[in-house]
Amino acid sequence: MKAVFIDASPKRKDSTSGVLLNALESRLPAGVEVVRLGLHAGEVPAEVPEALTGAGALVFSCPLYVDALPSHLLSCLEQLEKAGERPGPVVYALVNCGFYEGAQADHALEVFRNWCAKAGLAWGGGLGIGGGGAIQGLPATGKGPMAPVCRALGELGERLSRRETGANAYLSIAFPRMLYRLAGQLGWRQQIRRNGGRAADLGQRPQ
Repeated sequence: MKAVFIDASPKRKDSTSGVLLNALESRLPAGVEVVRLGLHAGEVPAEVPEALTGAGALVFSCPLYVDALPSHLLSCLEQLEKAGERPGPVVYALVNCGFYEGAQADHALEVFRNWCAKAGLAWGGGLGIGGGGAIQGLPATGKGPMAPVCRALGELGERLSRRETGANAYLSIAFPRMLYRLAGQLGWRQQIRRNGGRAADLGQRPQ
């Protein structure tokens, strides 16, 4: 079976979305051929509709933006509504968020489900993954902070290989929420100083 994996992060490289697709691909059963593509801007490249022909599964991976999908991805989904054959592939999604709680991605996964209904595609379910700010720096193994994520990706991979549908699942990295928040605050302070600002500027609000 052919599965099309789409990294839909605005980042063209080194994205958490891509890291999660790597981890999913490494956990797929034998017999699943993966085609990797990217949607990083508002126009759908010609190779994406071509790859969807004959695909059994389609997996989107993207970050959460303001409790929904990145705007460029929404534009691409509109363009893809009539692309490819029907009934077409079963659609799955991985939505990572900087929030600690993976349930924050619920609305974004609902957008994918609604898009499938409009496009005439089967919605296979997705994962809302919290703690996305730390994922790039963690090994994708069955032990340690990434263990819950890897376990959920393995389960999704098994389901994908059979083209089965299922309920959304919400999870986070196995790391204390308080420490995750402290690490994030430290990271913001370091970043603003590198860009010539002050830590106090982080509290500014629009006038």
